[in-house]
Amino acid sequence: MEPNHPRILEQKLSEFEKKLAILINIKETLDWTVHELQRENAELKKSNQKLQEETKNLKKKYSSLEKDFNKSKSFAKIVTSKLTPTAGMAELKATVEQYIEEIDKCILMLEDTL
Repeated sequence: MEPNHPRILEQKLSEFEKKLAILINIKETLDWTVHELQRENAELKKSNQKLQEETKNLKKKYSSLEKDFNKSKSFAKIVTSKLTPTAGMAELKATVEQYIEEIDKCILMLEDTL
């Protein structure tokens, strides 16, 4: 039995070395994955911070536009204040379309932040 004993030990050592090599490879792969995930996480944090700042700015802009709009008691006051005896309906239409475009832009910006 003596001659087989070293052979068995060599075989077990060889198996152990193979398993160890596999584990080292797995560890290196996991280390790389962790590094990539940390990098991605940092990028996402930067992106999130930028989006939060944009949201904050859009909310300020929306609030400002809302205040400007609410300064007039009603839409009729906006319409009548924009009418001039010479321009009439064409100017009114252009002004209303401009307001609608601004409101649409605000809505789109708010939807993009959600």
